[in-house]
Amino acid sequence: MLALLTSVEAAGDEATGLAALTALARRPGAVIRLDVAARRTHRPEGSGRWTAPSSPLGLALACTHRDGRIRERAVREVVARPLPELVPFLVVRTGDWVREVRDRARAGLAVLLHDDPARFLPAAAGVGLRIERWLRGTFVRNQLLATATDPRAPLESLLASPDREVRLFAFTAGTWRLDRKVSVALTAPDVRLRSAAAEAVARDCAWTGRVEVLRRLAASPHAEVRVQALTGLVRLGRDAEVLPYLDDTSSLVRALARAAASRQGVDVPAYYRSRVSPGAIDGFAEVRGDGRHLVELLSHPSATIRARAVRALRLLEQAPADRVLSMLRDPSSPVVREATAAVRSVPPTLPWELLADERPAVRLAGYRLARQLGPVAELRAALTAVGDGHVRLARRGRADAARMARSLVSVPWRRRTVVPLEPGAQDGPELRALLERAAAGLDEQTSHLLREHLARPDRPVP
Repeated sequence: MLALLTSVEAAGDEATGLAALTALARRPGAVIRLDVAARRTHRPEGSGRWTAPSSPLGLALACTHRDGRIRERAVREVVARPLPELVPFLVVRTGDWVREVRDRARAGLAVLLHDDPARFLPAAAGVGLRIERWLRGTFVRNQLLATATDPRAPLESLLASPDREVRLFAFTAGTWRLDRKVSVALTAPDVRLRSAAAEAVARDCAWTGRVEVLRRLAASPHAEVRVQALTGLVRLGRDAEVLPYLDDTSSLVRALARAAASRQGVDVPAYYRSRVSPGAIDGFAEVRGDGRHLVELLSHPSATIRARAVRALRLLEQAPADRVLSMLRDPSSPVVREATAAVRSVPPTLPWELLADERPAVRLAGYRLARQLGPVAELRAALTAVGDGHVRLARRGRADAARMARSLVSVPWRRRTVVPLEPGAQDGPELRALLERAAAGLDEQTSHLLREHLARPDRPVP
């Protein structure tokens, strides 16, 4: 990017350069990475001569120069003829490691934000919020907060910014009407902003008794909003309105509802047993108990219910082994994944039977189960999977084969204990045959290390 921008500046194409700066202003992270790259690039024009660039792009590049004198003069020019497209580069310089550059950039940014916040606050916010993590980034954050209190600050437009950091800053720094907070909580595109808005609404409603607003938020499809709304209802003493959320899909909402249920004297396990829903099944696993009623749900017509039931039984350590093994070929891939996680004792032939199945989800289950049989079986499964037609499984097989091959080489910096690969007399020929078939999909080093080791199965490669 630095080379491209330098070539645009050298060509004297000011319109293209300004368009490039406009695009960069929408990518604050790119501005910071560009500055880091520029410090590592030697540009011979920094030998003490200074000619003020005539274009905005030239000034931006000068702000990133490794020579502190050039950066200081560029900052002075940016402040003297400010443009919103150049403000992100000025913000970066407020954290400069050279005090003269840093002080001049800070003074200039403070003046610009004070004189015209409507023009310069949107330009400074994206980069400013990210360099706050730097050692010297607190100054910019304080300036942004001070500017946000100015009546001229365009907080409403910042609330619609494509940058989620800027949206959150605009909301937390502004003073908003209750209806606007509700709108943000219900429609904001990111979870942090929705949660912050819902928390603010719940706090206001708890003080003012606006139950109808809390009920509206409690119907939100987003769990973080429902949690805040239900918390507000609990603070208003309306535990009875929280009880219907005992089988909510969110674990945090269920926990809040169970606390309310205990105060109401509700038998929570009995409630969960009486309902067949994903939330009720998950909730029963959380309160623990006798899960015999869940066994019946392993044959439920809904794949979602079957998957939740086998997971709940696994968490309760009550999964029937025979039923779980039969579910490894369930028509639903999520059910197969949950059943795979619930298998405790793997029959020796089962992984290879599953690896030969026509369905990728079943083959992946066989691959995962093979790893429970030890390193020899794990290598056999990895070499088998290398040539699989399913991209994800083949990629995993290559990665595991490479990892196991490298673990065979003794190196002084490896602290993790590696289980030795010691194939028996019957395993060696099969592994060598699998390796030859998989060699085309493996890198040269992996193939070499495995071939050397399998050629001498009685001892590891030193």
